Amino acid sequence: MKKLHVWSLLLITFCFMHTGYAQEELTREICDEKAEEILKFRHHLKDYPHEVLNEMIEFIAPCSEDNYSRTSPKSAYARALIHYQKGDFAILYGHNKELSEFYFFRSAVNNYPPGMFRHGIYKLSNSFIVKDGSVHYLDIYNDFKRLLTLGYETDVVNYVLGYLSLKNLHTWRVEFTTETLVNEAKTYFENSNHPMAKHWLAIIHYFGYGVPEDKAKGLQMLSENDILNSQTLLQHLQGQNNDWIPISAEERRATVEIFYYLDVPELETLDDQVYHGHFIEYDWLDRGVAKRYIPVSLSLEYREAIGTYTGVNYELTIEGQTISGNGVMMANNGQVYISFYPSFPLVLPPLENLLQDHPDKNTITYSSGIINFRTETIDGKSALIARLGHKIVDYNEDIRKPVAMILYPEEAAPLLAQNEPRIATETPLDKNFAVISPNPIGDQFTITYTLDQAATVEVAIYDFFGQQRVQVPTQKSSAGATQTITVDSTTLISGTYIVQMTINGQPYSKTVIKL
Repeated sequence: MKKLHVWSLLLITFCFMHTGYAQEELTREICDEKAEEILKFRHHLKDYPHEVLNEMIEFIAPCSEDNYSRTSPKSAYARALIHYQKGDFAILYGHNKELSEFYFFRSAVNNYPPGMFRHGIYKLSNSFIVKDGSVHYLDIYNDFKRLLTLGYETDVVNYVLGYLSLKNLHTWRVEFTTETLVNEAKTYFENSNHPMAKHWLAIIHYFGYGVPEDKAKGLQMLSENDILNSQTLLQHLQGQNNDWIPISAEERRATVEIFYYLDVPELETLDDQVYHGHFIEYDWLDRGVAKRYIPVSLSLEYREAIGTYTGVNYELTIEGQTISGNGVMMANNGQVYISFYPSFPLVLPPLENLLQDHPDKNTITYSSGIINFRTETIDGKSALIARLGHKIVDYNEDIRKPVAMILYPEEAAPLLAQNEPRIATETPLDKNFAVISPNPIGDQFTITYTLDQAATVEVAIYDFFGQQRVQVPTQKSSAGATQTITVDSTTLISGTYIVQMTINGQPYSKTVIKL
């Protein structure tokens, strides 16, 4: 009865106020006063029934329309808060609009600081009901730069600006995070006391983004940051292989440098085919290394051609997970691509979350609206290069770094002689099958490992720019026997290196540090 009594009084109050203002010509001062009346209750909106909230909307509605909201964006902001609580939609300008996002945007575009702040935070945190993918990062970046000059919520604003810079979200035509951006991100994080700014500053030091890589320092910073995100990430990083994977110069050139499209006549040469290769997700910085370099296969079956369109069935397998469907291959101005309409966009199988900072987010899912194709010769072999337009589905966030596939046509298997034994398909090795000791390394170190099958083992050491620095003679390993390889590292200067072991053609990598 007590709550009902309070709600009834609120309803009567707003009805009375609405009647009192109705006879007055609206001005900025009057609209700001009306908005202030709404904002007095902003922390309790979730407790009010819709009858009260609707009366609040009717009370502020005249001031939140386009003409008046330009002079009183506070009114649009007040209305947005109510719609956000209710989850309202309406047809505006011929489209079904989520009203909270619409009025937050209206207050932001008219430079009202709380509206600029709340609109940016809600878009970045995926908090609106409609996840339409239209996150205008540059607008949010510019709004938050202005908020910083106004001294508004500086800890959160510095954190957001650092995040946008580190992930290269607000720039265009730049595929990697540049040195300027990463230094900018570090400065923003250092100027914030927000725990998530400290969280990302630890990531910068752990992976060596713009600073010397210092895993120990990064882990220490996470341990001292007493929030769930940092404690979860701390545990995750300690239990996984976080080593970057070197990419050959030819692979990097083919997938990163200017993407020349497949000549249109060559479209006819792409017959039904099965391709095998690797899915490559590059590091944020242009360091010639990848975060993922995992086996992938793609099967394409072409259907009938209709004008410039060719129907195509596809089957894509990544790390044992397969998705299939259909799409349309198109050629336009020398560009050949597959669009996966009507199953737009193509959602890839979930992959391990390499930066897991929440117990429930152990995977990450990418989507691609189209896949661009071209042919290329890599290390003397004919290959099909596929570039993906990509987004992180889980966060509705764009990715500003190359994601690609290098695919080679499947070769027909040679016929086996009648009595020739068949070789069983090998199971991928556990990532921790080999132990490097010591690490940090000195002028030499050992690699100790055990394999279930006889194998050819190659070992090479790469610097963080992907340049090979040491090559160990090829080894032949027996099944079941513990093997030790001693590596001479006297020629290496102090720094971080990648030790790549190739077992029967399959690469495995670990990071070492030389002091």
